[in-house]
Amino acid sequence: MSGLPAGFRELEPFVEEWALENERDRFLKLMATPIETLRAFYDAMTPRVEEIADYLDSLDLGNLPDDARTLFHLLITFVETAHPIDLNWATTDIEDAFPADRFRFGDVSRRPPIQTASGDP
Repeated sequence: MSGLPAGFRELEPFVEEWALENERDRFLKLMATPIETLRAFYDAMTPRVEEIADYLDSLDLGNLPDDARTLFHLLITFVETAHPIDLNWATTDIEDAFPADRFRFGDVSRRPPIQTASGDP
């Protein structure tokens, strides 16, 4: 992973652990992370989420520089792991939930782009 853009460098301590590139890794990270550890990531990211989204929105998401791509992965991991904190769960792995080992993750990059009714992407 690359470093982060200049305005977001205070989040770099989270990059190695939380800037995950695919859904499977983000899901497994969520299931394996104690709620206290997740809360530290959540608390660091929450005040910056809108600013991060605005920054990324100003770029071509199909051609992100390495540092912005890392920031994007950090944001996506936040979005996909925030719900236990938002919902005041005591743990990240609910005992009677759908079994984690039965989840299947596709490779989104192999799918064609979404087409509009006119056939344009």
